[in-house]
Amino acid sequence: MIQTYNQIIKNLSEDKYSKIYLLMGEETFFIKKISQIFEKNFIDQQNKSFNQEIVYGRDTTIENILNSCKSFPMMSDKKLIIVKEAQELDVFKRSNEIKNNLIINYLSNINPTTTLIFCLNNKTLDKRGKLYKAFNEFSCVLDSSSKENKIYDNQLPSWISKELSKTGITINDDALLILTENIGNNLEKIDNALDKVSSNIESKKITKEDIIKYVGINREYNLFEFQDSLIERNSIKCGKIMNYFTSNEKKFPIQQLIIYMFSFFSKLLIVKSKNITNPDNISSEISVHPYVARSYVKAMHNYTLNELFLIIKFIKELDLISKGLKQLKTDSKALMGQIIYKIFYR
Repeated sequence: MIQTYNQIIKNLSEDKYSKIYLLMGEETFFIKKISQIFEKNFIDQQNKSFNQEIVYGRDTTIENILNSCKSFPMMSDKKLIIVKEAQELDVFKRSNEIKNNLIINYLSNINPTTTLIFCLNNKTLDKRGKLYKAFNEFSCVLDSSSKENKIYDNQLPSWISKELSKTGITINDDALLILTENIGNNLEKIDNALDKVSSNIESKKITKEDIIKYVGINREYNLFEFQDSLIERNSIKCGKIMNYFTSNEKKFPIQQLIIYMFSFFSKLLIVKSKNITNPDNISSEISVHPYVARSYVKAMHNYTLNELFLIIKFIKELDLISKGLKQLKTDSKALMGQIIYKIFYR
């Protein structure tokens, strides 16, 4: 049966377990979190050495895994087997009818004392195939790549706050924004960053300064400050930040900066053209956090509609040049310098 990440987490919190889990897809954070819950809590500590097995797909075979599944627990009523990096397991790397049938036969005749979890990172099974259909019929399936599990950019701040609240920690709005702006929509990286911050602070509230200090974000030269310079139309600050970005292209590739600027000015154009001045209405109209929406009110006063049309046109031209679709012999630093000049002085 297909279930969402939230459904599975809810069931686990209520001690409702399936005997087989197929956790697959590109959002590895969900896969990691579910497997961690089992790894930490499913088997009592005193019985883990006998009844909990953590194996890796590249180091084993499906025959070994199923043979272990068929054995019974020692001094306990349950056994747990987690197959990490299961995408490297022989049966999932290439189609093999014999090996597929081994799994299908086990799925239809499981050992009731064994819980088996397959963790397929960045891989999904063919949903038209017999193997996937068997998993769907006899096990709990998570497709972490599905739209039902997707956390969109505008949902990130509230999602992070909710995840932190489970541990009794809160986070300031500006800390949320500098975190998401500089890490992006990568839940596993965000989770790792928050773990690092949480383990280093004494209070139960994460501030912007905590994020800067423990995540390793430059206090002056980051995407959060870059957007502030655009909002304020501060050419000196923007120029310094852009110079830093173009001197660190591995961390701030030109395509990322182009997309970032296009997104900001396109949303500002929508707000300006519709003359939306209420932050709540802005938040729902362009799908941004209410805290961010207030900055768009400020930015509206610093740009005319005609300027926004021209800026977006310049950004589109820059995009074509950066992709080699429009010829211009110059480097990234010069290209970004041109767009900054056109934004502030045209």
